[in-house]
Amino acid sequence: MKLTKIQVGRYGAIGLLLGGVFACAIGFFSRDNVPVTQINQLQKDRNTDATVYLKGKVVKQVPFLGTRAYELQDSTGIILVITNEKFPQKKEVLIKGKVQYKSIPLGGRDLGEVYVKEQERL
Repeated sequence: MKLTKIQVGRYGAIGLLLGGVFACAIGFFSRDNVPVTQINQLQKDRNTDATVYLKGKVVKQVPFLGTRAYELQDSTGIILVITNEKFPQKKEVLIKGKVQYKSIPLGGRDLGEVYVKEQERL
């Protein structure tokens, strides 16, 4: 058996080391590691302007003039997502979005709705 000696120069070793660190960082910050919020939590808190990550199933698509919306469902509930992008091609999506609240006063009551403005589809 013949052994082959591989020579790595000073900068090559640093490159290999940095490449390994970078590859680990990509795995650490992968899309599966984002803090996903449950939909029912958004409807309880109404923390508007909060940036959240939601993961769920697209159950309904709603075309509007100049924009689009779809309903996203997880195991805890359903929420409306407003987007300027095309409708999701996959049934299951992970998105980053901004929580919004639209107040609808009617008969002295607020029948407002919490929704999410999609910022990025991951």
